[in-house]
Amino acid sequence: MLQRALTSLKGNYPLLRLYVMEGNDAESVYWNLGFMPGVQEIENMYIPANQ
Repeated sequence: MLQRALTSLKGNYPLLRLYVMEGNDAESVYWNLGFMPGVQEIENMYIPANQ
């Protein structure tokens, strides 16, 4: 189903982007679909538990 969606989208967009956490078990699925690593654009932010 994901491959079919990607095939449909590729004809309409010059770039398809996917965000996934590094180390996620699904990374290999995305590699096999042709995704390549990009620049990390999201900064990790959190609220400490003590506040």
